[in-house]
Amino acid sequence: MRKLVKICACALVPFMLLQLCACLNPVSIDSCGYVVAIGADMGKEKRYDVVLELQRESSGDNSDSNGGSIILECEADNLFEAINELDSRISFSLNFTRTNVFLFGEQLAKEGLIPDFLKASFDVLRIRQSALMMMTRCSVLDYISGIAANNGANVSKIQDDIISDVHSTGEIAATNVALFFEAADGGWFDAAMPVGYFDESIITDAKQRDNTTKGETPIKDAKQDAKIGGMQGITIGCAVFDGTKLAAILDGHETQFVNMGRCDFAEGTIDYPISGEGTAAIYLKLKDSRIKVEVGDKPRIAAELCFNVTIEYDPSGAIGNDWNNGAKELLSGYLSTKLKEVFEKCRDNGSDTMGFGRSAAKQFFTTAEFEPFDWKSVYRNAEADFSVELILDDEYVAELRQ
Repeated sequence: MRKLVKICACALVPFMLLQLCACLNPVSIDSCGYVVAIGADMGKEKRYDVVLELQRESSGDNSDSNGGSIILECEADNLFEAINELDSRISFSLNFTRTNVFLFGEQLAKEGLIPDFLKASFDVLRIRQSALMMMTRCSVLDYISGIAANNGANVSKIQDDIISDVHSTGEIAATNVALFFEAADGGWFDAAMPVGYFDESIITDAKQRDNTTKGETPIKDAKQDAKIGGMQGITIGCAVFDGTKLAAILDGHETQFVNMGRCDFAEGTIDYPISGEGTAAIYLKLKDSRIKVEVGDKPRIAAELCFNVTIEYDPSGAIGNDWNNGAKELLSGYLSTKLKEVFEKCRDNGSDTMGFGRSAAKQFFTTAEFEPFDWKSVYRNAEADFSVELILDDEYVAELRQ
């Protein structure tokens, strides 16, 4: 009898599993437009000019009409109003589960309106607070259009690209929504986000590109100063904040030193100017770092960094050969000086984007003890010293490269 019961039970298992294969509230991918980017500029008639970048899934054989990238724009006083307006224009549902980046215009960032725009409920829209944030020096619409050229949803990959560039070049800095609000509310560090630009001289359209590269004299036929290939939307440098307001904009070279101060610089190639000889390319890889902060009315910051060094290009031919005869000290001095210059530029603009307040906070046992200290008010009086130790990976190889 028991054997019969076991046989019956085993026979029922596949049938029961089949019942679990159904979807709850099934929705066809054809009925969704996945919002991968949300942008906001200052509006003309209403508070904001809102831009959504959608990624549409292709279905069947006709991928041209169903797949690719779609850009929607409208003016609204808040994000929910914009969503309702744009949702009424399309024949599918907006889905925010794939939103991975927010973009803000420069003027909006200067006026500190990012928190106001982001008052929308992330839980209701199902937007992850790990979504990255960017600022654009052009209009948000131009930037998004520039990276969505040729109907390719390039913006869907921008989150991975930003994180990769932070660690492989250090020429951009990254922050997400959660970190931005932690910085704004906590007061122990400030955010830095990538900066987007629009370069209209870049030819991205496939047909236009082909036309400019054909003929007897393709270079002359091309538009003057035109750049063939790539995206018109460019991301480099960082925007540093004082709380919720834009404080300063740094170029890619300065951003490398911001990331060094934040200990976020993993590796990358820096430009090293050599007097009368041009510019050398020095590859650095962070080996170790130590940050010490003495709290008080005039905080003292001591930062020690150690890098492995590879000389990729040296027009003087002397760095590798004279490494132990003064070249090492000159390069170390240059890095220390630039770190101090960038630190002072951020400090004078009220931004602790290198995050030294985090090290200061560790000297207090509780948050309640740290908050009355008011780090941002004393930070303006802070002084910092940077010490850089360099280790040449392979002196023999470095000499051969000269």
